Amino acid sequence: MYQFVPREEMRSVLDIADFPENDRAEIAYRKFVYDRQEALYIEENGILLGVISIGDLERYYGNRKEKLEINSRFSCADEIDEKKAAAFFRRFATFYEFPVVNAGGRLEGVMKRAIRYDIRQDQLASLVVSRHLKEMWHRSQLSRFLAHTRARVVLYYTDEGAVLQELSKKNASGSAQKNGEAYWKGLSESQWSDFLGESGAVESLKEEFGNFHTELVKGVSEIVPMAGEFYRCEDGSRITEGNPPTPESRILFYGPCTVVGAYCRDSQTIPSCLQGMLNARSKSRIQVVNRGLFNVTNFFSRMMTDSLSEKDIALVYVEKRWLTEEISRKCAYVGSLTEAFLRVENLENKIVDSSEHCNYEVNACLAEQILKDLEAHRLLDGTGLSGERTQIQDYYIGSEILSEVFLYMERNRLAAEAVDGRKGALAVLADPFTDRHRRAVEAALGKVDRLYVFLAEDSNLHFSLEERIRLAKEALADLEGRVTVIPAGKYLYTKKISRGIRKKRFCDADMEYDCDLFGEIFGGFLGIRHRFVMRELDNPVEQKYMDICRDILPRFGMTVEEAEPNMTGGRT
Repeated sequence: MYQFVPREEMRSVLDIADFPENDRAEIAYRKFVYDRQEALYIEENGILLGVISIGDLERYYGNRKEKLEINSRFSCADEIDEKKAAAFFRRFATFYEFPVVNAGGRLEGVMKRAIRYDIRQDQLASLVVSRHLKEMWHRSQLSRFLAHTRARVVLYYTDEGAVLQELSKKNASGSAQKNGEAYWKGLSESQWSDFLGESGAVESLKEEFGNFHTELVKGVSEIVPMAGEFYRCEDGSRITEGNPPTPESRILFYGPCTVVGAYCRDSQTIPSCLQGMLNARSKSRIQVVNRGLFNVTNFFSRMMTDSLSEKDIALVYVEKRWLTEEISRKCAYVGSLTEAFLRVENLENKIVDSSEHCNYEVNACLAEQILKDLEAHRLLDGTGLSGERTQIQDYYIGSEILSEVFLYMERNRLAAEAVDGRKGALAVLADPFTDRHRRAVEAALGKVDRLYVFLAEDSNLHFSLEERIRLAKEALADLEGRVTVIPAGKYLYTKKISRGIRKKRFCDADMEYDCDLFGEIFGGFLGIRHRFVMRELDNPVEQKYMDICRDILPRFGMTVEEAEPNMTGGRT
């Protein structure tokens, strides 16, 4: 089940002499982000002093600590022990290495399990963003939402460690079922029948689970329509059963798998259970909406772009580590669902691998606790509150996109650029860079002190990106110091846009999102306040892109103007 990697084959072991205190964060960041190490093991004279995890480094950035501490109180085994490793991995869902340390304190190696790349990618994205923002990503998003939404916000969290520790105790005592070989997600077919409360249904669930997916529109994740036995999805969300036809107010659930109901039917999700309970108590005019998504952070995109009113309750399922006193103070209520989990009998048979992946019985118990809390705090009565709905924004920049842009800035040495001074940008195809481009640059430099020339990364142009960059740098060599020529990256003047312009195909949403990204990220982190545009192909789609730049970028405090206002047509 687990792979043992001996100490001599590991690339993540460092001597304390090579890990000076002032450089620890930078060394660890490079090891995690660029070398893709799972953890760092710090030794002195061959003795293991401690470890540093991705989470340790993120907390260092997010909590603005003065120094990165080496964790000397870490879990380990004194020999290769699969039972101890299994208990460790069950308790710590985001760890994929378990160290083996002998009685003398020497690291023998690590026991590794398969990495869940969705979790690892989310962790790395959050780490990169936290480094640049100097704040934990999820906290910053919760703070933004609370500052701008009209809805009353209720936050719930679960102490994952407490739940998994209880499960480990029960598994150690042998109370968990161990009947049959694993069929899916580590459970046998008979275990799935017990988990689902019905026989012969797991195959349908497995197939539909594999077909459940989302699509991004301007950075917002929406669920693709489905009409299955387990999953029915419409208008970007999973169906909540029992919704009243003419609701007066709404409870909108946001969160990961726990909320969306990963391993249950539409009628068995927490939102559907809560809707049924509301309907049973009276002729409820409250509509419960399931806006959950499988990914840990994708649901933030929906929170930020949904239209919400004062009558609405935004119920968000979060991780406890995201919370601060300031965030809690701004909420209508903050509650824990840990005790509700622990009240469930035979809980070990009703969870797949973490508290987020629970069955219909757990969902009903959680919905009951949520209803009790909402009633106790008189949040179900929206009398006197406005029903007018407003939207915070119509696009979203998630942690994965933001982290990729920050890494792009690091690779192109833009991360350390000062944000002061008059700065401008010109995004072009430059296929190839000509005298017209040179004149456009000179015209732009008449209005700014520094200009970034971004070249589209379109592989279907006549000249390669490397050739176009070389030609541009040669043509602008005498302006070095005032002009920076770099590739545009994945999220600026994207391949979709350059291809659309070349083939005269409109792609309004992509063009708008390109401008949103440029305004918020490049404008915000590089201090660019002038965007220059020029007609290279002189067609309607290129003109449309320029018009969208003029419409959107001023919202971010930018001016937009043509670098060659008197140019008409041609590619000379």
